[in-house]
Amino acid sequence: MQATKKYRKSARPGGLVGLDWRSAREQLLAAIDPAQRSAVAALLAQRSGGGAGLRMWLRVLVSQSRALPEALPSGLVAIYLDDPEAVPLHDCAHCGLAVPVRPNRFGYDGEPERVYFPECPCCGARTGLYAYWSTPNELHLAAAAPPCADKA
Repeated sequence: MQATKKYRKSARPGGLVGLDWRSAREQLLAAIDPAQRSAVAALLAQRSGGGAGLRMWLRVLVSQSRALPEALPSGLVAIYLDDPEAVPLHDCAHCGLAVPVRPNRFGYDGEPERVYFPECPCCGARTGLYAYWSTPNELHLAAAAPPCADKA
């Protein structure tokens, strides 16, 4: 008897609920500038030696049913390509986009060593640790799959 996995309903229209890792990876890569796509794909394929922040971002998209803009700002993606320690620990209070920070030397707790985007590179709202989750739910529903202008 084969068990089937049931997925919860997305609280956000446009969320990636029900997608497996490969499907979500394809959607993420499709949203990335073609000039950066092969570098990101290579890092996602590695299990060690780089790309941890990108893999964490992909995991956030799948496990938390986050919406993804059709096109991601190239500056946002460049952080993951240029800083091997960048991880998606902050998010946008309005649209929920996960944004990278460089954690401090003690780990993920506390203030990050570097905050790359104090404002969302897509919608301009504030970002921070748990910013999306501390915002009233009705704002999330209005912000599903934000159109993303490359502000970075």
